Amino acid sequence: MIWQNTKIFLRLYYRPLAAMSSIIDEGSWLYGAVLVAAISMLLQLSLTTRIYQTYEAVIVPAQQQQEVERQRPHAPAQAGSTAVLQAEADEYEFNDEEEMMTVVRRPLPLVGDAGWWLVSFQPYNLFYVMLGLALLYVPATILVMLFFEPLGSFSVVLRRDYATMLACTLMAWAASHLPFALAGLALDRLHLGAGSALLLWSLSALSFGLLMTFALRTLFGAPFVKALSTVSVSWLALLVQVHVFSMASPLLFSPFILYYAYSYFRGDIGDIGFSYRQRRNFRRHLEQATVNPRDAEAHYQLGLVYQHRRQMAEAVKRFTRAIEIDPQERDARFQLGRIAREQGRLQEALDHFSIVIAQDDRHAHHEIWREIGATYVAAAMYAEAREALERYVERRPFDPEGLYYLGRSLKELGHAGESQEMFRRCIEAVKTMPYYRRSQLSKWRKLAQTQLSSLPTNNNASLATS
Repeated sequence: MIWQNTKIFLRLYYRPLAAMSSIIDEGSWLYGAVLVAAISMLLQLSLTTRIYQTYEAVIVPAQQQQEVERQRPHAPAQAGSTAVLQAEADEYEFNDEEEMMTVVRRPLPLVGDAGWWLVSFQPYNLFYVMLGLALLYVPATILVMLFFEPLGSFSVVLRRDYATMLACTLMAWAASHLPFALAGLALDRLHLGAGSALLLWSLSALSFGLLMTFALRTLFGAPFVKALSTVSVSWLALLVQVHVFSMASPLLFSPFILYYAYSYFRGDIGDIGFSYRQRRNFRRHLEQATVNPRDAEAHYQLGLVYQHRRQMAEAVKRFTRAIEIDPQERDARFQLGRIAREQGRLQEALDHFSIVIAQDDRHAHHEIWREIGATYVAAAMYAEAREALERYVERRPFDPEGLYYLGRSLKELGHAGESQEMFRRCIEAVKTMPYYRRSQLSKWRKLAQTQLSSLPTNNNASLATS
């Protein structure tokens, strides 16, 4: 296990998406936790302690305190910071002949005193980073992700994906901070100061955010913009960990509290563990099934896994292999057509869809016609798109995506009245969906509202904003 996880860890530096996929299938959160604990101590030794002593807890003569205060008249107060700085000062004992010293906080480069609202470099316990990631950052990231990408209720997603997300997060934190922690060991030899240490720390934080973006894309199949937006918000959970754990650490490490917490949440912990094992075993069983040279279904299911993780090259490889085994495998060819359309290979997509139509023109609950129509819209062949989409809407009259594409085709063909009707029906279809479906299909409602508001009519404004 150790060697396998080490290879996955190193792969994060040159193939992050593939490495995240391997962490989902084979990664160990325990291995990641050990790495985080070790690297956090190395980071504290090489970078954060230097920053703390230079900026956050600077020992100066008492008469210089007023001068420092005048340089930052609006310095923000942080929870627990006064007590910590006072403790630093209390460690020093002076006799009558020694100059009285005090501890002050200096402004950070570029951001000044405002930066202390966002960061703290106080020395921390060995387990603080790991606990902060597990108890604060991972749940916060899942919660924020649900605002950008409707995946289900928070409780369901937390039980299903928490353990896998934790394994990805621990590995990402360790991989992003290790190079900069090692670089920090060379600061003294290169005669570089705390400013360089602060730069290395900032780069490690940015690297962690980038790797977490890859993790969200792989685990949840989220678009890059939504994954990046989630990471840009959820990192705030890490800023409070020093203050939270400095106050709560006696309770967190109490065996009585831990025992009763485990007893109370035992069912939820069991669900998380079961989902984690089930996810890890699913792909392993599929891989074993592909040993059978005639099992096209196993290759198709593996292709769906890779498609969800946005590893399109692997998905295409699996779908293609399924078709080679069974030329009548319509589902794999349908997915190949969808991938080709998304990647702009429109003629190839139409070729795949044409074969599916020849085998079954009702494939995927008639969605084959919607995909053909959307491909023609992308190719600006609106007359052909209208023909396919009208057939689809006749069979699936309440699908917002099909209604939107038909409205687009009619608009481009100059049928303003009919296109308005399709856009209205699209908006109404989303409004009448169940709540969980409404959030998933809100994209088509917004697009229909935009198209409807651009059409010349007197009463579109109220419809587009309702």
